[in-house]
Amino acid sequence: MILIMFFHFSIGMADVYVAGYLGTDVLAAVGYVSQLYWTFMILANGITVGTVSMISQAYGANSSEGVGHVTAHSLILGVVIAGLITVGAQLYPGPIVRIAGMPLEIRDISERFVSIFSLVLVPTYIMIISGGVLRSSGRIIVAMVNSFIASAANVAGDFILPFGWGPIPAMGYSGIAWATAIATSLGMVLNLFFILRGPARVTVKSLLTPLPRCFHNLVKLGVPPAIQQTAWNAGTLVVYFLVAQLPHAEVTALAAMTAGVRIEAIVFLPIFALNMASAVLTGNRLGAGDTSGARASAKVTAGLCLGIIALPVIAMFVFAPEVASLLSHDEAVHDEMVRYLRINMVGMPFLAIGVSLAGALQGAGDTFSTMRIVFTGMWIIRIPLMLVMIHLVGAGPTGIWWSMTVSIALMCFLFVIRFRTDAWTRASVDKTNKTMLWEACVPALVRGKTESLPQSETR
Repeated sequence: MILIMFFHFSIGMADVYVAGYLGTDVLAAVGYVSQLYWTFMILANGITVGTVSMISQAYGANSSEGVGHVTAHSLILGVVIAGLITVGAQLYPGPIVRIAGMPLEIRDISERFVSIFSLVLVPTYIMIISGGVLRSSGRIIVAMVNSFIASAANVAGDFILPFGWGPIPAMGYSGIAWATAIATSLGMVLNLFFILRGPARVTVKSLLTPLPRCFHNLVKLGVPPAIQQTAWNAGTLVVYFLVAQLPHAEVTALAAMTAGVRIEAIVFLPIFALNMASAVLTGNRLGAGDTSGARASAKVTAGLCLGIIALPVIAMFVFAPEVASLLSHDEAVHDEMVRYLRINMVGMPFLAIGVSLAGALQGAGDTFSTMRIVFTGMWIIRIPLMLVMIHLVGAGPTGIWWSMTVSIALMCFLFVIRFRTDAWTRASVDKTNKTMLWEACVPALVRGKTESLPQSETR
């Protein structure tokens, strides 16, 4: 999972690097459209969270039919949602760009990006959902290899398509978008090749036997993560707005924060990778009826996450001045970036534990509680605390950085409290018929029958 996260990170870096060569307007458009693109992906990520929870539990219960039917329903749901978004984006790229508030100078470029990206929203949704299927059903190595191939194709396309190579004509800035489109389609094909094979494969029958209750359960588990991500992204925009309102220091603080966030991504990669790993492990154990094993795996994963980030966090704290000097030669920005990095590194151990436990809760199907805690951390703790620091204490940028760290620590505390209860271990149980949520996706189980994975496949 750490490698998969690194591969995805490399795509963004290549996009920005090549866009910088093509002009400031292209670089600005890539940054803007990337945020808009991930807004389109919020529902895909939400569906994937629900899919991972249900499939990891079905896999833990040794149900090949369960894995196949949940996968089929997830893909149908993803295709329908992506199809609707595609139609809207193809018909109204101009209004979408204007509503997003993009500057007039980059609107034509942004509209072109939106038009190309929206053409492959269906393949992108399928790639994201099927990637979740692979990693939650014991095929994480397959998911990693496919991710590497697709990411390598994207990076190669970034450097070939905009400038041309041999018989391939130069496409200009459109080449960046087409590189992503081609790589996404390749990733979809690779993932589908594996989920359409084996005992847990998607069959024509599973695609033609949709069960309303299954869709209901996927939406039940998937909507809270989508709301959670929307609330967090909106809160982050508010944070940037508050930083921009600081008297006499807004430009310096914005520059320091923008660069600092890029540097922090190095530490974020293993944290969010282990968040997804924890979801799978917890779901597998709960699916097997092993509640104590689910707890143990969550604790071990949180401890592992803390251990993995310890060295880079310490190094980042100690060498913050040297790291900051690589990204800025302005003395004021450099000093503010050092303060930003050091204060945020204090919160990283809390982030590691909290995010890892959040993954365990999501794998257990406790997505509503995770959403509630994240919403509380951003909108009830972080933003009000920042307002106090700015307007009552007058702490300036330093007060904002400490507000971020304190909110992370308190969110971690809330996740620990939730984890210590037993309620999250029962989140995937249908309270009406006392069955697991994934079982509503399997006609045979609805009729009281079941089919198990061969023991060798489970191992």
